[in-house]
Amino acid sequence: MIVVGPLPPPIHGVTVSTSLVLANPYLRERFVVEHLDTSDHRGAQNVGRWDITNIRVGLTNVMHLIGMLRGARGVLYLPVSQSSGAFLRDSLFIRLANAAGWRVVIHLRGSEFWSFYGRQRGLYRRWTRSTLARVCEAAVLGESLRHAFGDLVSSDRIAVVGNGTPPNTAEDSIRDRRCVVFLSNLRRRKGVREALDAALMALREVPAARVIFVGDWEDERLERDLRSAAARMPGVQFRPSVSGGEKDELLATSGVLLFPPREPEGHPRVVLEAMAAGLPVVTTDRGAIAETVRDGITGFVLPEPDPVELAARLVSLLTEEDLYERMSTAAQSEYAAKYTQTAADARLADWLMNVATR
Repeated sequence: MIVVGPLPPPIHGVTVSTSLVLANPYLRERFVVEHLDTSDHRGAQNVGRWDITNIRVGLTNVMHLIGMLRGARGVLYLPVSQSSGAFLRDSLFIRLANAAGWRVVIHLRGSEFWSFYGRQRGLYRRWTRSTLARVCEAAVLGESLRHAFGDLVSSDRIAVVGNGTPPNTAEDSIRDRRCVVFLSNLRRRKGVREALDAALMALREVPAARVIFVGDWEDERLERDLRSAAARMPGVQFRPSVSGGEKDELLATSGVLLFPPREPEGHPRVVLEAMAAGLPVVTTDRGAIAETVRDGITGFVLPEPDPVELAARLVSLLTEEDLYERMSTAAQSEYAAKYTQTAADARLADWLMNVATR
């Protein structure tokens, strides 16, 4: 099997997922796994962009794949892109593997493919449709995302293969129940502006609380605006992105995850990481989030990132100890039952083995 995909840095959903797929022990038991590395380590802002470096790297990837496809046939596993330049590269991977007699499977790590397709014009649309006709099967991250390919992939060729996450490894950490964390790249589409507005409202009612925003800024203008808005509220902090043990420690010592994306999502791993650490999640109904966070049980899921409503949910968790403890326990139990990395690894390996032997 050839696994196509980038590795960190930068840290985002696809790079982390590729790392976990390559480390999947069940895949290693059933397949000889090779990796076609499509990494661009310059930063998340370059993902999907048209520039000379991306074109050069893409063409180099195509040449490497041609060499890898020689010999015994197998399965090509590809996290399919949702931008025009990156999908054009992916389409070459798909067509080359299909022409060489390989089975091609794609995994949609987001939820916007049909919208992406809708923005294209005649020739590109025909190219996209004929490319996906060469795919054996496609996976999405949740039952609610089966529509993400529209009519480009028939329903009998779509599987649901969601994310999992490794357990939190922090030890002997002391949780601060009144510490709220926003853990994501600090981008408008992730709801960072609405999250800050909600945090400021909540802190006026619960001055002893803290809200920490952790991640890399989308741009200087957004950073300047949000830092200015928070300047008079000492309970708000901004920190650079974290990973590994530092991230585990942050989650283990925090009390609530605030993550209210305003635009489409897939199956955000940060939600699973928070649940693994026992954090109730205050979030919005995007992608497969509402399938994962049970509203009123393991957190709160709002239809939109309305700051007033977000603040009200935060205040409830910050001031009602029984509610907090109940949701914290439920979040950790839900993670253990459904979203461990072991369970996700088994789901992925079973699906790929089924495709390979069909």
